[in-house]
Amino acid sequence: MEGSNQTAAPVEVEEDEPVHLPPPSWAPIILALGLTLIAFGVALSPIVLIVGVVFFLIGLGNWISDEIRNASAADEHAGQQPTQGAA
Repeated sequence: MEGSNQTAAPVEVEEDEPVHLPPPSWAPIILALGLTLIAFGVALSPIVLIVGVVFFLIGLGNWISDEIRNASAADEHAGQQPTQGAA
């Protein structure tokens, strides 16, 4: 395998379809912190468990609201016609 020269095939991208990336969010980090605190709370203390559940619910609610907001924004943009660039 030492002399093999492998290259990846070029990826064809449709220029008519814009790439949608969601905006950055703190929700996954808050959710992970909540799950970590829940795990430690089970082993250590009910107070840590309760704090973990609160963080988990805040992170989950934030993530769901972000997804609803992104879906409604995508629906608004879906009704618009893509603009043709001069290429």
